[in-house]
Amino acid sequence: MKTMTKIVVGAIAALVLMPNMARAEILAMMNYESKTEDSLKALQIQGAARERREGIAVMDIDPSSDNFGKILMDIPLPPDLVAHHMFYNRDASKIYMTSLAQPVLQVIDMKKFPWRLKPLETPGCVMQEDVIFSEDNKTWYLTCMGSDNIFIGDAVNDTVTKTIDMPDPYPHGIAIATSTACW
Repeated sequence: MKTMTKIVVGAIAALVLMPNMARAEILAMMNYESKTEDSLKALQIQGAARERREGIAVMDIDPSSDNFGKILMDIPLPPDLVAHHMFYNRDASKIYMTSLAQPVLQVIDMKKFPWRLKPLETPGCVMQEDVIFSEDNKTWYLTCMGSDNIFIGDAVNDTVTKTIDMPDPYPHGIAIATSTACW
């Protein structure tokens, strides 16, 4: 009987404690930038001149968390990067962040904490816009609006493998058709 009592008490304790043990954080990453002095003047915002800042804010977005809505981490970026979009690869193990001002794709390995930016040079890519990933998550495609080309890269080693010059200007969004059927 004592064994049965221990099992029942253990099961009840497990049921009571399990929701707390199974709880996970819900975090969001977003890039931000401060306004330039010229844009503050155009908006007629008065105040002391501030240095331009860019960064990635990591925020808790779990409504049941004590830290809900709080910025938990600030990852600074170079102030001349003009970070644009952030794209997770297919298994969410990496983030690729485009830039409107630098020919550098920033890569974050989400499996390694603390998160660090790894710059991936894309020489000749002006105004990086969108990144998409192949079905097998081994290749990425980056559109470059200002230079009218698309960069193709190895998503495992994060290296550029090919550049495609576009016949028309401003490649923007991109999709991959995996079927041989025509529309």
